[in-house]
Amino acid sequence: MVSSSHEALHRIFQEDPALFARAVKALGVSFAEPVSAVPLTTDLTENRPVERRVDTLLRMETGDNGSFLLAVESQGKQDRDKPASWAYYLSHLHAKYRLPPVLLVVLKALASALKGLSADDENTASIFIELTEQGLGKTPAAELWRQIMAADLSFFQSETAQSLRAEGRAEGRAEGRAEDILLLLERRGVVVSEGERARIVGCGDLDVLGVWFSRAITASSVAEVFGETE
Repeated sequence: MVSSSHEALHRIFQEDPALFARAVKALGVSFAEPVSAVPLTTDLTENRPVERRVDTLLRMETGDNGSFLLAVESQGKQDRDKPASWAYYLSHLHAKYRLPPVLLVVLKALASALKGLSADDENTASIFIELTEQGLGKTPAAELWRQIMAADLSFFQSETAQSLRAEGRAEGRAEGRAEDILLLLERRGVVVSEGERARIVGCGDLDVLGVWFSRAITASSVAEVFGETE
C-alpha cells in the first residue's frame, strides 16, 4: 500500500512543474523550466513480448578483474528510431546482467576512419579490419562489414579484402599476414626473438598464419602463438 508521504513526494512534482528544474540546478545540471506537467500511466509492464536483438554481445573481462558488456551494432545509414532502441538495449542489459553496458556502433564510420588511417599506417589499418571482422563473428553485421571492405577499402592488402576480390598471389598474402602478426605482437608488447620472427615470416601457409594471428590477439608469448605451451 502506498503511504501518504510517498504519494505526497510524487504529487508535489505535478503541482509545481518547475520544482524539478530548480532542484537539479543546485546539482549543476541545467534544464529548461517546465510550465506544465501531464500525468501518464505509471504501469511500465510489457503487454506483449517484443523481439529486440543486438548484432553482437560480449562480456569483456579487464585486467583488474572487472567486467563489462560490449554491445556492437552495425549502422549503415541514419535511422532516427535507433537511439531509442539503443537506450532500451543498454537499460535492459544492465538490469539482466548487473554489469555496466557499453554500446559500440560501427561499420560505415569505422570504415571511413580506417580509410583515412591507411595513408599513414596501412598495416595498422589492416589489423583493425581483421580484428573487427573476427569480433563480429557470424552475425549480419559481419557480412555488411565484408561488403564495405570490398566496396570502399579495396586498396587494403588484408586477407578480408583480398578474399573478396579474389586477387593477388598467395605468396604476397602470406607475407602480408606474417607482417600483421609481427606488428600486432609488437603493439601488444610481446617480445619476438630473431628465430621466432624468421619462423613467422618464413611460413607460407595461410591457414597456419590465420591461426597464429587469432592467437596473437591474446597471447602473452610467441610460444602461445605457435601453440607450444603446456
